[in-house]
Amino acid sequence: MRVVKDDNPEGSAPLRPCQVEILHEPPAGKTREVATLKVDGAPAQHENILSLLRRKACEAGANAVLIKSMGKTQVEGVKVDHVEAVALVLGTPKPPTDPSPAPKTITVTPDGPAAPKTITVDPGASP
Repeated sequence: MRVVKDDNPEGSAPLRPCQVEILHEPPAGKTREVATLKVDGAPAQHENILSLLRRKACEAGANAVLIKSMGKTQVEGVKVDHVEAVALVLGTPKPPTDPSPAPKTITVTPDGPAAPKTITVDPGASP
């Protein structure tokens, strides 16, 4: 299998478990291509080929695979199934969640004789 990854900086590793939909028609709505996938496999291994496409698409951060073409080819004299596909992110992905929530209050202890002071922080305010 050959995976050609896009250099798009928006690509990110997905959270597990990953659900990847196999599509045979271009989807309606907003999409972003994150990888090109090409797989050769024995004709009897159709389900294994689809499973491999799903796994590689998931690793590339996609939630769908669009099958571009399926056909037969010769590899070292043996007929195999050849699949070309594109890994896609459908829709607008949710922004990553911050694993460390912002504190609501901070206690500041200044140097010297001054007393510690508690400051209330608005986590939604910009710095």
